[in-house]
Amino acid sequence: MLDKFSRRQFAKLSAAGMASPIEAASARPASTLRSAGGFPAGFVWGTATSSYQVEGAVNEDGRGASIWDGFTRIPGKIEDGTNGDRANEHYHRYKEDIALIRELGCKAYRFSIAWPMVGCR
Repeated sequence: MLDKFSRRQFAKLSAAGMASPIEAASARPASTLRSAGGFPAGFVWGTATSSYQVEGAVNEDGRGASIWDGFTRIPGKIEDGTNGDRANEHYHRYKEDIALIRELGCKAYRFSIAWPMVGCR
């Protein structure tokens, strides 16, 4: 059943050429599926972000440099020389971003916060 898939099983199925466990479940008799589309009853759609990839706002509101901030400034470490100083500006645009998540119909949002931001004002 879909609720029995572990992360490891998901990875194995993906590596074996299956698009997802959902595809694998679709091949099973319909009686094993619990809701329309093959997702278990109560399945929650969500989104996720990683702080360095979206936050931006480096050196604002007391945020110091992270290990990644330093690493991306070492010549040759990042091929095109980009860094996370601006990123997607989630720090400044979080209300718009959350509105977009809602518009998508997602009920969950998992995010991280840059360690240098923790303990700031």
